[in-house]
Amino acid sequence: MEKFDAQAYADNEIERITLRLTHKQKEELASIAQNENISVNTLIIRCIDYALKNK
Repeated sequence: MEKFDAQAYADNEIERITLRLTHKQKEELASIAQNENISVNTLIIRCIDYALKNK
């Protein structure tokens, strides 16, 4: 499996959903997003897209 690259996945049509995350997960995602200079929302979308393409 290729390494995840947060910058490689572009935004598509977006629908709203609610996710329940632990504080630790939220903080870790926020840190990754900040390092990649993207929003947490964009990071989550790209992570999901990556996971679906690499199942």
